[in-house]
Amino acid sequence: MDWLIANKDWVFSGIGVLVLTVIGGFIKNKLSPSAAPQTAQTVNQSVVLQSSSLLDGKSTEKRRATPPSLPERKAATKIVFVDDDTKFKVVKILATSGWLNTSIIKDVKSLDDPVIVDAHILFIDVQGVGVAMGFDSEGLGLSMAIKNKYPEKKIVIYSTETKGDRFHEALRRADSFLAKNADPYEFQKLVEELSLEVNY
Repeated sequence: MDWLIANKDWVFSGIGVLVLTVIGGFIKNKLSPSAAPQTAQTVNQSVVLQSSSLLDGKSTEKRRATPPSLPERKAATKIVFVDDDTKFKVVKILATSGWLNTSIIKDVKSLDDPVIVDAHILFIDVQGVGVAMGFDSEGLGLSMAIKNKYPEKKIVIYSTETKGDRFHEALRRADSFLAKNADPYEFQKLVEELSLEVNY
């Protein structure tokens, strides 16, 4: 035990672990004759492979956890604007800048509509939408209903209206909000940020 304490730095270094693994494998092979013989070279190769993957910090789990690149996100992210003004210019600007799956619908008739189910990011206007489903607070009520049913979806509320219920729960539950007359660049920047959080 004293020897272990005195040599703890060496024992727990990469070389120490390698030597102890080789010795352990050798002892195991000697004690269990039924086991297939394993040479020191085989043990050494497996330890080297394991230690090299630990040293470079690139496990397969970390590789999978890396977010997709911006071009990959642009191709995969489904963005839906819900706006009674179906000629809202930001939709075309996003599509032109490479967000291939950007569309606009006038209103939502059902939360089970495939357009809503498939969307990753939804921009919801405050006024003129949510009417088809009878929400008193129109777009705010619609965004709350979508967020309640699909909490993983990213919801952005936008409006030209400067008055209204600034304490509505939908504003607290939304992932973000913008003025409808914000620069298109602000919409694009927000999409880039939110697309990093999307589960594809």
